[in-house]
Amino acid sequence: MGDLRVAHFHVLFEEAGGGEVLALQLYRALREHDVDVDLYTTHVDPSAWSVLASNLGGKVPQPKVIPVKMAEWLRAAAGGRAVRLRRLVAVRAINKALAEGLLKDYDLVIETQTNFPMNVDVSYIHFPAVYGFVEERGKGLAWKAYNWLVRHQISRALGSPLAVWTNSNWSRAYVLKAYGLKAKVIHPPVRYEELSPLFDPNRKAASKLVLTVSRISPEKNLEELPRIASQVPEAQFYLVGSTSKYSGPVIQKIEEAVDKFRAKNFEVLTNLPWEKLKELYAEAKVYLHPPFPEHFGIAVAEAASVGALPVVYKDGGAWTDIVEPVEPALGYASVEEAPPTVRWALRNWSRDLAGRFNTFASQFSYTWFSEQVYDSALDVLSLKRKALQAA
Repeated sequence: MGDLRVAHFHVLFEEAGGGEVLALQLYRALREHDVDVDLYTTHVDPSAWSVLASNLGGKVPQPKVIPVKMAEWLRAAAGGRAVRLRRLVAVRAINKALAEGLLKDYDLVIETQTNFPMNVDVSYIHFPAVYGFVEERGKGLAWKAYNWLVRHQISRALGSPLAVWTNSNWSRAYVLKAYGLKAKVIHPPVRYEELSPLFDPNRKAASKLVLTVSRISPEKNLEELPRIASQVPEAQFYLVGSTSKYSGPVIQKIEEAVDKFRAKNFEVLTNLPWEKLKELYAEAKVYLHPPFPEHFGIAVAEAASVGALPVVYKDGGAWTDIVEPVEPALGYASVEEAPPTVRWALRNWSRDLAGRFNTFASQFSYTWFSEQVYDSALDVLSLKRKALQAA
């Protein structure tokens, strides 16, 4: 549909995480449906963009950068921290463009990062920003002031989008609770078409490999993985992680845990090329997600695509939308429950169970995502045109 023009904002490209991958895949999906899309941001980190561009095969051009001076000042002053506040301050770029009519030639405006409803046509909310506050207890006035600033910025920026999209049924419930808005679930795409053919039951049956794929980031609780691995000595554990400027202290904690628990069967591989990661996916019998309530869990769905049994924490979208519907025995509620659950998965892996996960994961394919994005965009455009006619 070549006459449809879309402005797509993703406020910061600072890391190569799932949110960034989704934003670029959404852009790609619209372009492949012959939609004219301009991708905007306020900041691009070169190393993060290099990883993203490599993983997407260069199919997405660099976004147009609209710098926000206050956000740049905060980045320099905070040394890369205060991400939530900087993201909210950078929202000024979108609001300014809307107020000055710079987006009047676009049919739709889509925003994919702020995590609260804005005065755009579509807000894709990964998880409500109002639930992202740092625990203040015991952390002094600095944290209280920071949280107040974040709340203040959110209250100033709240709007009424025509539509809200989100990444899982789990997140959908939180969006309703936080904002009173009913969101449409559009699961992030995974490389099902590329990974599914690698499912080899004979190779899996002989494997003792347990794989984790994650951004190496403080909130992921990755330092618990060596402890789990130490209690399942018959298996080899790999953590494959993308790194950023925030990863150093996390890697140090992981290394300390390896020494503390004598986890000789645990290894960390950072910034692994996609082709090497595919080899590990193809060999892994079990995928272990850390004790963290993932909003969706792209890596969990990727593992399911290739027939690895995903062991996940019993909270978050990875549990509600991927694992629980297929095999509830693969969930764990505490770190203590994780080792026996991993052993259960190693012992009970079968062609039938792995095949069920492989089939279930097909609903998260890029092909399905692309069709959902395009059809949903047309629905919003129709809604917008009706509203304009009624005005």
